[in-house]
Amino acid sequence: MTYHRYQHPLIEEALCEFGSKPARERDATLGEKLGTDLQMAFAAEPLEDGMPHPAEDMIREALQLADQWDVLNSLRAVVLDSDSSSFAASVLRCLGRQPFPGVPSWRADFVQSALASNSLELRDAAAQAAEQWGDSAMREVLEGHSEPVRWLRDYILEVIQDISHRQA
Repeated sequence: MTYHRYQHPLIEEALCEFGSKPARERDATLGEKLGTDLQMAFAAEPLEDGMPHPAEDMIREALQLADQWDVLNSLRAVVLDSDSSSFAASVLRCLGRQPFPGVPSWRADFVQSALASNSLELRDAAAQAAEQWGDSAMREVLEGHSEPVRWLRDYILEVIQDISHRQA
């Protein structure tokens, strides 16, 4: 299932409502609709490592059609405020597949917040997003994180080394 520009009804509806609402209300509207739509996409087709997912297209479309900061802040809220760590991790993994959303400081703060989660799955997704974005801000965030789970700590160390080699 592929979503094309202007063909995703919930995003289109949220974008149409933007002009008439204050910023806080716009963020809530987009966040709710995008969150609901993403939940439906993951329920229909679970996210698999290395495989494209329709949610990636939904996120890309939202970033192109709406104010990028509204979308990014809505996605951040969807991830960090979700009751489902599996859903939150899937959203973060799909966002991590987007080429450098926002600015380095926004990405670093988001990854740092996700790494602070009690959810192992969300911390893993944060490490994967950091690996995908791979800039110096990601390396610094990962270096500052103290991961209690050995396999994830080992993975984070590999990501730090990989980012360092790419920047050398």
